[in-house]
Amino acid sequence: MAKKKFLMDEDEMDAILDSDIAALDQGHSDQKILDIVRAGGQGLTAAQDFYEIPVDQIDPFSLKGASDFSRWSEEEVQDAVPAFRQYGGSFEPIIVRQKQGSHRFELIAGEQRLRVTRAAGAKTITARVIRNCSDSEALDIFALTNIQRRSTTISDQIYGWGLVVENHTNQGARSDLGAQDTLSAYIKGMQTSRSQVYRYLALRALVPELLPALDSGKLSIRAGEKVAALSPEHQRAIAPYIHLVSEATGAQLVALEKSGWDTDAAAEIITGRKKTRRQRYDSSMRTAMLHARKYVAGHFSEACYDDLSTIIVDALEAWLEQHPEMRKGR
Repeated sequence: MAKKKFLMDEDEMDAILDSDIAALDQGHSDQKILDIVRAGGQGLTAAQDFYEIPVDQIDPFSLKGASDFSRWSEEEVQDAVPAFRQYGGSFEPIIVRQKQGSHRFELIAGEQRLRVTRAAGAKTITARVIRNCSDSEALDIFALTNIQRRSTTISDQIYGWGLVVENHTNQGARSDLGAQDTLSAYIKGMQTSRSQVYRYLALRALVPELLPALDSGKLSIRAGEKVAALSPEHQRAIAPYIHLVSEATGAQLVALEKSGWDTDAAAEIITGRKKTRRQRYDSSMRTAMLHARKYVAGHFSEACYDDLSTIIVDALEAWLEQHPEMRKGR
């Protein structure tokens, strides 16, 4: 690969980024992340120079798993192309590692920069090549660079810190953050706190449908932490009211689940309004009919369908015989 050394040093590049000229990927330099990873005890070695690499020789990062960080839309990518052309490319190089036994490279950091570069029709992109980069080191760099650039998106913080903690937990380290020197160094380097990272880890239990409420501010982090303690079924049950849930009502919902969940009671806790007798009746009937339909479909042959109303009434009458105190008028 052809080598190209920048005429600017790292401090000058950071100054350009901080001046907000680069519309492609604003934020702190990726060099900061490499320094944090090294401070955490990882033994990676960065190339001393930068390289121009053909964009068609760069493959996506292979360790993302089933989820991913938020991505720019195609419209956002196209909107960044004029700035890319005006300033002759992205001021900060992407980060890659060379694939073993191949002339191809694997992208570690800079996916949006690469997408804009391709959209602008450029054939090459400036890259920082990390030599002898292990999977663990690559995963840390991938996660921390995205955490840095997406500091205002809560769902990205949840995903990113989850990746970092799982990466080091899977290496046999204890799950207690305070017992892991590497994670402690990362938390300090990223200028966050151990308690905040614990919150992000707790929020991983939120069902995906509720994450947009976190990102939009409709659900606070502290309230979300309480909701995350509920079962997925109960989280979905309160989804229509999620914008009304506070930390205090979240705690009440957790207590309700421990004592015996009731969706109507949960709605009353959140909204502060009790349902009328008619509303409770209608809600109970809808739930009962839903369960009855599922039970009939799974246990009754089609030959019984014409007699279902009689069967159901007989079953209800038999239940009242066993529980005479529940018969109306008694």
